[in-house]
Amino acid sequence: MIILLRKKDLVITPNLKSTFERINQHLYAKLKHMDTDTRTRSKEIINLLLCKLVDEISKDSEDILDFSIRNEENEDLLFNRIYNFFEDNVKSRYNDIINENEHVGLSANLVYIVVQELQNYSLVQSSKDILSDAFEIFVSKVLKEAGGQFFTPPNIIKFMVNYLDPDIDSKILDPACGHGGFLLEVKDYLLSKFKKEDNDSNVPKIISNICGIDKDSFLVRICRLYLEILSGEHANIFCEDSLDFENYRDSTRAKIQEASYDYIFTNPPFGARIPINSEEILKNYELGHVWKNTHDNDWVMQDKLIKKQPPQILFIERCVQLLRVGGKLGIVLPEGLFGNPTNRYIWEYLHEKGMILGVVSLDQNTFQPFTCNKTSILFFQKLDVIPTEYSVDFAIVDNIGHDKDGKDLFKLNKDGSYKHNDEGKPIINDDLIDLPIHLQKVEDFNYLKDQKTFKLNNNLIKNKIYIPYYYTGVEKTLKLLEKDKNFELVSIKQLTDDKIIYTNKNGYIPRGDEIGSQVYGLGDIPFIRTSDLNNWEINLNSNKHTSKEVHEKYKQKQNIEVGDILLVKDGGSNLIGKTGYVSDLDTNIIIQSHIFQFKTLENDEAIDPCLILYLLNLEIVQKQIQAITFIQGTIASIGNRIMEVVLPLPSDHKRRKQISDYINEIIDSKTKNRKKIRKLSLDTFNE
Repeated sequence: MIILLRKKDLVITPNLKSTFERINQHLYAKLKHMDTDTRTRSKEIINLLLCKLVDEISKDSEDILDFSIRNEENEDLLFNRIYNFFEDNVKSRYNDIINENEHVGLSANLVYIVVQELQNYSLVQSSKDILSDAFEIFVSKVLKEAGGQFFTPPNIIKFMVNYLDPDIDSKILDPACGHGGFLLEVKDYLLSKFKKEDNDSNVPKIISNICGIDKDSFLVRICRLYLEILSGEHANIFCEDSLDFENYRDSTRAKIQEASYDYIFTNPPFGARIPINSEEILKNYELGHVWKNTHDNDWVMQDKLIKKQPPQILFIERCVQLLRVGGKLGIVLPEGLFGNPTNRYIWEYLHEKGMILGVVSLDQNTFQPFTCNKTSILFFQKLDVIPTEYSVDFAIVDNIGHDKDGKDLFKLNKDGSYKHNDEGKPIINDDLIDLPIHLQKVEDFNYLKDQKTFKLNNNLIKNKIYIPYYYTGVEKTLKLLEKDKNFELVSIKQLTDDKIIYTNKNGYIPRGDEIGSQVYGLGDIPFIRTSDLNNWEINLNSNKHTSKEVHEKYKQKQNIEVGDILLVKDGGSNLIGKTGYVSDLDTNIIIQSHIFQFKTLENDEAIDPCLILYLLNLEIVQKQIQAITFIQGTIASIGNRIMEVVLPLPSDHKRRKQISDYINEIIDSKTKNRKKIRKLSLDTFNE
């Protein structure tokens, strides 16, 4: 064992999180039988990390470190020394942040374990964001979900700051700052960008222009401490509910003023489980009101307040309020907001306040292993005079550098081996690393090219849909088909207008119903759910059945008939678009609300159920369905966007008939085989 550990002896660890994981396992094993919740555990470990940080930063190269186990030092001696270090060097130095009654609260045994695991590593050099790594390990998934707070991965933060490229004189804010990830990156980015011989001369100016707000008092204290320890300057971090600005403290009002920030970077809490329902808050927001779709997808704000609103929507407006004219916003949001028809009023609001600079669709695993919520980044600029025509940057990020378990992913050669850089290290598979460069050179959208990044004129945005997949998957496909005279492009909406496909009284494709779990198991009538549709067939052996009496309640409304086509509209993304054809075996069923029911009406266009089934299952149509499948939270849905799907209908009526006859033969064959299997099963049972 090293007798006296000096700062120069510290080494860099390539994976600080693995060390944190070992520490967390020790903590869990020691504390699982005690009345110690996750938040308490995380606070205690953060206090020790602060000791380690202060010790590192305040010492010179040859200085002996306090955060180390000295020769023949037992657990009690080490505990007393670390306890006193926290009191004398952390708490006393930051007494306006740390409560007087706060102390190192872990046992001597656990303090010894933590110091033993961390003492040889330099935290500052081992991680770009130490506390982000720490919170990822020490704060549970349950605790994060309860507040809708998921700490933004450092590569997302770095990309967003690089894309907007703030200046040294800029006033910068994060109104949902958490532990301060965005603010730390901004500080480092500006110091790096404006590096001079006397690098430290810019630190006070930069820190004084950076502000953060968060309603979690623990995170606010940690954020302030983190920034002040790393910068040596007072940090402007305030404990407030950003959305409830009428109740800000006077000290906050003096610093946080509307229309005064040049850049806002944020990842606000989001989720339907934490809605804002206070009229006192909602009344202060245009997006806290009901908006009405008048005509041609134009939305108008009404006087009436909405009953409740997810916080992320109000955060969009709060950021716009805080930006000065010309100021820019980078915000992480659920991807559903970028395309769901019911959210299009948000884009109406944004179009009235400025222009959309860019949208980056992030990989589904971005916030894993904590949540599978699919997100996108919105970049926006607040303007008084808004151009009638401008280009919007779009990007699709398929590789985020880690998998669903949070493990690093590396680029591979064709033989499956890792690709290495010039230093011989594996190359992380992260599209965000080079994305700022790609966006600087981005070309206009071209349906003849395979593009992950492109520019699109704002006047070409369809129905306020800001999902890049929509344009690469739908627009590209349709433009290619337009040139083929063998096909007539017909939208499902057009087929309903022409009375070829049935719609209900509201003009929508009918869908099923939810019968309630309390009636499951009351009889033999299959309740068909999304997982029961596959390969054009309907699984009558569904594990959910109900009674004939329940069936009678829904029989007339659903009117299941031979030739109806069932299509999955909501649920798991891998199920969306799957179809089932109703044969004479399948009419005695009830279908779930997540399933569309296509019913083809008699017509003179040689369009029958078999042709519709064929068209819905074409790869080119399934790609459209995938492109308009948006994920809100963890649920995928196409909703009424199904009307926008375009079918490549053969121009020749004879060709339509040939296809229908061929599909009909397949359906007949499938049905006959199902009947044989059923008969065989019954015969075997009767024996």
